[in-house]
Amino acid sequence: MNVLLKIEMILISLITLALIISKLKNKNMSIKYSILWLLLPILFLLMALFSNTMIQIANMLGFELLSNMIFFITVGILFIICFSLTIIVSNLNKKIVQLSQEIALLKKERK
Repeated sequence: MNVLLKIEMILISLITLALIISKLKNKNMSIKYSILWLLLPILFLLMALFSNTMIQIANMLGFELLSNMIFFITVGILFIICFSLTIIVSNLNKKIVQLSQEIALLKKERK
């Protein structure tokens, strides 16, 4: 792996980690939801630090280039994040409907 690519991956990973941690400190993001987002920069950091091992793993898995494996893993993690967020939004939507119905019943009782 090119040295410049390693440096870029390390810098982007560290910036992303710092951004996520600052959002957690400011309570703009819940710890429960940030765990998945923390996985991506940590994985990039490990790939940059252990690039020779990652090249061997990529070859064993059938990837011709390490960048193809990195892209595949990134898309996979983002898919998992999208799927989990869809489940969360769906559950919140059910709760909103339930709360709306309870408010309507309470308003009806007050009259």
